[in-house]
Order: sequence, then structure tokens, then C-alpha cells
Amino acid sequence: MHSHLAAALSLAILCLTPVGRANSQSFSTNNDIPCPEGSYTSFVHNSYAYIAPLDEFTNITKSFFDFAWYTGGVPATNTTGTDNVPGATRSGTLAGGAYHETLTAYKLRSDVLEYSYHGDPYILAVPGQPTINFNGYAETMRFESICGGKATYIDIITYTCSNHQTLAYSGWYTFHESVFPGLAATVRATIMAGDCPQTENY
Repeated sequence: MHSHLAAALSLAILCLTPVGRANSQSFSTNNDIPCPEGSYTSFVHNSYAYIAPLDEFTNITKSFFDFAWYTGGVPATNTTGTDNVPGATRSGTLAGGAYHETLTAYKLRSDVLEYSYHGDPYILAVPGQPTINFNGYAETMRFESICGGKATYIDIITYTCSNHQTLAYSGWYTFHESVFPGLAATVRATIMAGDCPQTENY
């Protein structure tokens, strides 16, 4: 989450449950995160639409192992299994903590890329910020071709279990607000603010 953890904490918290499970109903993959007593579940949702073909994004994002695009250029230091095959793992150090993530689902077609992964307990320690202890987390990312192939819709859904609900939410949300517009800038995609682009303007 890097320096984005310092973003405003006034963002609304969605799906807040003192003790329980963070649960996905909108995706086929089960993203349940067991939360022990005294921890909190949070749900974070980010979505974006850009004028650029799907493959402009999936050429960068389709590898579970090679995800430096998502971590600010920091690669995984260890991987196991086969890339993009559920059960594969990646691990390393990020923002002061050691992470270990397991791919739970993966789908790549000409019109969509969707994958999910679970993260083991992780301690986020950013200098000058409160330490966040994540008991676990899960993310599903979906990149979908829209507008007859002229644009791409990106949807990210994150479930976390941590000791600090507000910081966990704002940290993930603002992190995504940096990563995905940055990814779009890399492929020179512009925001699709309304209707699908007309052929003559694309």
C-alpha cells in the first residue's frame, strides 16, 4: 500500500462486520476470509472504464507471477507451481511486510481476464503510520472487453480481515486509485466517462 496509506480516512466503510467472514456473492470464486475474535472484515470495490482494447491491459496483467505492474515495480522474490494455474503461489516483501499469496481461480479469454487470489496473514508497517495486522485478504480482478472491443472495463473487489477497519479500507482503496489509472496511463488509455466511443473517434 506504500505511501497511499496516509490518504484521507473519511471514505465510507462498506460491508462492515465486527467478527465474521468477508464473503463474495458476485463472483464464482469463494473469497471467504475467516476473521478471529477482535478483528474486522472490510469490503473494498474499485471499478474503471478506459478507451483501449482489452489486450492492451492483459498483455501487462495476465501473469500471476509477474505482477510488478501492481506493486510499483517490486517483483515477487519466490514463486511455486505453474503461472496462472490455481494453486500457484507468489511471495516477497512489500511495504515493510512479508506476503504470501495463492492463486485460487484464473480465466483468460479473448473478451475477459479474471483471476482471484488469497493472501496469508500480513503485517503492513509504513513509517509514520499505524501498523495494520491483516489476518488474511482476498482479491478478484476482472478486465472485460466492452464497446465492441474499443474499451475495457476493470473491476477489483477486495476482502480483508484486519485489526484496523478504517485504515484497511482507505489503504486498499487509495492504492487501487493509484495503480489502475497509472496502468491506463502506461497504455495511453483515456477514461471512458460516458457512452462507448464512436468508430470515427477511436
